[in-house]
Amino acid sequence: MNLTQEQAKKYLEEAELSIIAAEGIFEKAKKEDKDLWANAVKACYDAIEQAISAGIAKKNEIIPKEHPAKIKKFTELYTINKELKNTIIYWLGKRSSAQYVDIKNNEISVPHELFTEDDAERAIEESKEAIGEIKKIIER
Repeated sequence: MNLTQEQAKKYLEEAELSIIAAEGIFEKAKKEDKDLWANAVKACYDAIEQAISAGIAKKNEIIPKEHPAKIKKFTELYTINKELKNTIIYWLGKRSSAQYVDIKNNEISVPHELFTEDDAERAIEESKEAIGEIKKIIER
C-alpha cells in the first residue's frame, strides 16, 4: 500500500471516529440538557470532509486545504448522485455557523443558539449516510 492509499484509509478511520464523537456529544447534550447541538453538527461535517479527503487521497491527488475546494476536487474525481452532492453542500453551508461566533445582518450569530437537537440528529443521520455512500464510491 502506497502512502496516499494509507492516508485514505486513515482519513476514513478519522471520519468514523468523528461520527462517534458527534454521537457522544449528542447523547451528553440530551442527558445533561446542554446546548451542544452545534458541536455535534460540526463533528458531522468534519466526518464528511474526512471521507471526501479519503477519496481524493485514494486517487493520489493533493488534498486542497479550503473546504469548498475539497468538495469541488472530489466531485471532479468521482461521479456522485445529486442527493449526495446536495447533502455535502448543505452541511458545508452549516459548517462555519456551527463553529464561529459571527456578526450577520448586524446581529451576533452564536453557534449554540442556532442549532437544535433536531439539527444535530439530522446531521448525524445524513453524515452517516453520506460517508457510507462515499466509501462505496471510492471503493469502486
